[in-house]
Amino acid sequence: MRATGDTGGGSPGAGEATTAAVAVIAPPGGSRYPQALQHRARPAVAVTLGPATTPPAHKDIEEGEAYTQVITHTGDLRRTLSRLRAAGVDTVMAASPAGVELAEQIAWQLRLPATGNPATARVRTDHGVQAETLSRAGITVPRILRTTRLTDALAWADSHQPAACRIASATIGVPVATIVAPTYRQITALWPRIQEAARHHAADTALVIQEPVAGRHYLVDTISRLAPEGPLHTVTGIWSRTRTQMLTGDIERTDLMHRHDLLARRLTLYTRRVLHALGVMSGPTRAHIAFEPERGPILLSAAVVTDRSSAEETVWQITGHDPADAALDPAARSRPASRGFSPCRVTRIRLAAPITARTRLVEALTELPTTACVDVTPAALMPQAPAPPDGESYEIVLAHADPGEIDKDARRIATLTADLRTIGHP
Repeated sequence: MRATGDTGGGSPGAGEATTAAVAVIAPPGGSRYPQALQHRARPAVAVTLGPATTPPAHKDIEEGEAYTQVITHTGDLRRTLSRLRAAGVDTVMAASPAGVELAEQIAWQLRLPATGNPATARVRTDHGVQAETLSRAGITVPRILRTTRLTDALAWADSHQPAACRIASATIGVPVATIVAPTYRQITALWPRIQEAARHHAADTALVIQEPVAGRHYLVDTISRLAPEGPLHTVTGIWSRTRTQMLTGDIERTDLMHRHDLLARRLTLYTRRVLHALGVMSGPTRAHIAFEPERGPILLSAAVVTDRSSAEETVWQITGHDPADAALDPAARSRPASRGFSPCRVTRIRLAAPITARTRLVEALTELPTTACVDVTPAALMPQAPAPPDGESYEIVLAHADPGEIDKDARRIATLTADLRTIGHP
């Protein structure tokens, strides 16, 4: 296929100025990467995966998307590299979890900034391998087993006797919700369902079963760069996450921490240790950490940031930390990222709602005084926010200088969620 503006990879004419291109690896259809790069006056070259390595749920890019060229990687890395060199690529970005390993391989071979050495890519893409690597490095992680077999999972649960078990896809970053199962019967019932979801979204049936971790959950956003003295990892934001159970489904609220304090310092130091142990050299990552008062920070996952949703872009615009800018600005690679939190308070709220509620719900959410963005996503595409088969997931970004105003709108959203049946049925 050929995308908008595709020249077939031909060379520019004599004296014609060229702009270095960006390789966007495994972008899903409708990704906001081409628009973001177009806004920065950079050509976007899509590298799609061949049928053999594409997860069934991965949505292909469509005709008319703003890629200057589309290259299908069929497994021949030398051929793909040759075409990318001809396209003048000087930056590589993974646009989905399916593209992380290939992005590392391509960047490494082109001698461009890569997340890490592709020989160790699985420590950055697989929950089980990641936990084992961190444990060997002396970093606290939950007890965990990676397996494709239900019998192994039941034997592990019988041996460790946790109060409950968390079951998830072994592949990091895919939209397969983590399920907590307190009994063997529930593990047995849920296992095939989660395994099928993992196959659908990750093309891999391996799951992880692990002990639950008490304490508050945090998300730590970082941007790494390679300096003469080695990789430097700068924390660009720390988010505190809470979840409220309601009859109509869970509401997940994530608040950007506004001040540096002892807790933020501990999370920052712990995250840097994690990234060092995982061999992260460059680019954006997000660490999901639980903090237990007795054990301290415990990593649940560390993922390469690949999503570029409307909600993400809104947050990056507010905080001033867009990973694309850090990747594209050569000067940014050689200087520390900006420190300090945004003076604006930011909250992200995720919820699920019936498709029939969309028109009224979007209108009501958009009218809230602190709403900066309302992002509606098919339920299957948003991790940790499962919705019914006929439902959709919403992410609402609230921003205001006064945290009290955000709290008011968060309560209004909870009320709207409680009334979803009325909203969905006029």
